[in-house]
Amino acid sequence: MTLCRQAAEPALRAVACGAVSIYAVHQYIMTNPITPLYKKRIAARFDKSAKSYDLGAAVQLEIVQRLASIIKDDIGLGQLWCDIGSATGALIDDLTPLPDRTNFICLDIAFSPLRCAVLRGDGVFAINGDIEFPPIRPMSLDGAVAASMLQWVSSPHTTLCKVSDLLKSDGVLYFAVFVEDSFKEINTLRSNRGLPPSVWLPSEKELFSVFESAGFHILKESVQSFNKTLQFNDAISALKSLSNIGATAVAGKLLNRKELDELCGDYTSMFSVDGKVSLTYSSIIGMARKCRESS
Repeated sequence: MTLCRQAAEPALRAVACGAVSIYAVHQYIMTNPITPLYKKRIAARFDKSAKSYDLGAAVQLEIVQRLASIIKDDIGLGQLWCDIGSATGALIDDLTPLPDRTNFICLDIAFSPLRCAVLRGDGVFAINGDIEFPPIRPMSLDGAVAASMLQWVSSPHTTLCKVSDLLKSDGVLYFAVFVEDSFKEINTLRSNRGLPPSVWLPSEKELFSVFESAGFHILKESVQSFNKTLQFNDAISALKSLSNIGATAVAGKLLNRKELDELCGDYTSMFSVDGKVSLTYSSIIGMARKCRESS
């Protein structure tokens, strides 16, 4: 269980032959001058909430458990897998002990959660890096997991192409993606104010199309729907729950205090039942297989 650090950027891109030797740069994303501001905002949000993330991410953890139940039997001896956007690495808890000589890379743009990830078990390594500029050798992964992370990237298609390039010719990608009905309460309020959704929330048809255009074949029999509505005592608690998972750090302008108060008032009046306000999550879970060679 290793969180490796190396000062030189070239070392970030090294995966040794025969044995996993993965290097991470301490606070690489935050200190890299070419990292876009919006990515630094996302990294900072997750860094800030690292210690309490699992407590405030009950839905994500439930989705991760669903994924783990279908991944476990697909992990073989001596394989290399990557949990993309791993956060604190909760997925590993549901997969350990890993098969003999199998290693899992936890990759995340936020550094602090990786401190938790590397404590999850033997064979777990961590990289503070960006999947859009992946620090992993092409065609080196047997499998990858993208649990509730595609909505954070600037181009889901480009990111999936990058993942495909990292996978071996028979590699698989397990995924969970929040779709169009997620956060419908807050997105209705944002739309009424001329603001876009804060994250990418595709329809099922759009999601499948993006995967196919990136060189993946989704196994339809693996696809599951996940739907859950949480209840909160007040609107500000619902908004804080989104903030804790970084869902307010991506797109659109930040609200000032007056605008936030007005939004909370509308949230309560429009989506309150029996003194509770609701927040809806909707996700598609499944497995996709690489169907093209890395270019």
